[in-house]
Amino acid sequence: MLNFDQFKSKNIGIYGLGITGSSIAETLNSNGANVYVWDDNPSIRKKFTKKKLILKEIEEWPWTDLYSFFPSPGIDLKRKKKLKNLIKKNTKICSDITLFEMARGKDFHRGTMIAITGTNGKTSTASIIYEILKKEGFDVRLAGNIGKPILKLKKGNKKTIYIIEISSFQLEIDTKLKPEIAVLLNISEDHLDRHSNMIEYRDIKSNIFKNQDKNDYSIISIDDKYSKYIADKNLKSKKILFTKTDLSVDVNLPYNFEAIEKVLEIFKIEKGVIRKRIKEFKGLKHRMELVYDDGSIRFINDSKATNVSAANLAIHSFKDIFWIGGGYSKNNDLSKLNLSSSEIKGIFLIGSAASEIKKLSPSVKKPSIYKNLSDATKAALKAAKKNKKGSILLSPGCSSHDQFRNYEDRGTFFIKIISSLTSKAE
Repeated sequence: MLNFDQFKSKNIGIYGLGITGSSIAETLNSNGANVYVWDDNPSIRKKFTKKKLILKEIEEWPWTDLYSFFPSPGIDLKRKKKLKNLIKKNTKICSDITLFEMARGKDFHRGTMIAITGTNGKTSTASIIYEILKKEGFDVRLAGNIGKPILKLKKGNKKTIYIIEISSFQLEIDTKLKPEIAVLLNISEDHLDRHSNMIEYRDIKSNIFKNQDKNDYSIISIDDKYSKYIADKNLKSKKILFTKTDLSVDVNLPYNFEAIEKVLEIFKIEKGVIRKRIKEFKGLKHRMELVYDDGSIRFINDSKATNVSAANLAIHSFKDIFWIGGGYSKNNDLSKLNLSSSEIKGIFLIGSAASEIKKLSPSVKKPSIYKNLSDATKAALKAAKKNKKGSILLSPGCSSHDQFRNYEDRGTFFIKIISSLTSKAE
């Protein structure tokens, strides 16, 4: 367990008790802090009633004497009026990343942190870099939104490499994040229900570089105007720019191969080895995951595509598509969906954005709205069979939160539907 003596006997507030919040609570409680916790979900709160934590609604916290406040990344501080009124001017808003950076160089060796952000591709990029470094014999840890909570990592040494995926929600908070290698993959429209506009979203993403110095590396895409704007700024770090090439298509990594290569070259791994290892990578669940293929009909689970650019990437990657889309739009501009693609043979819509997407869809694609994912999948299969071939693609272009807990829940349910439909056919 990490050592944070400065929190002993201090009042700490943690709002949101998911994996991250609970790891913060456990860490600071073990360091002698007075830990006030709350979660809006009663079933989650129930799990914490018997723990040595102070479970109280946020209005009952000692806000005037709160040493630090740790909100869940999913909590929008600007739009929760009740919370906004409680937070004092001198309230220190922190995250698990804040604690990790406080410990690096004090409680254990700094090692090397690779922090990866971007609208799309963070998880696959982090996972592939982790797998390659591990196979090449490096002491490497994967943490954050994937892997273990960052506070649960074992202490490393000066050669340890920590790979973390960083979202815009985490970068909103001043975490004192100082990665030795910071990567910006891309910036496209997303989370505009949380961020007021694309300029704000862009500037939040740029926070990943702000604490770096001349010994650090900043690896930045120049393929979109928002990333290029950041790339054109004067940074204190060693700047490495990249753009996608035709080679990416060959290795089936359309948007992140170049970033992976740039990172791994810093560790003196040869290009030939990088390409060999990437081809060995089996992919991740819910990210263009081939679930079933009988030679004529195949199902692809791309539930992780929660924004327009991610859905367009999937649409660009397959042929004879029977597309299942929709969900909660997050106020993103759905008119940018590539619904006129000649590869789309049918459109099957679900969720709160279904009506809007139907209006944007070419009538020749026969867009239809279904009450749930099961009905949409059955209809897509029927249409694909009539066509005698097809790729039934769940790549919603929207968040899952109107009908599911998260994208994993949506993708897992889709896989269950496929299993039911294909077992009946056998």
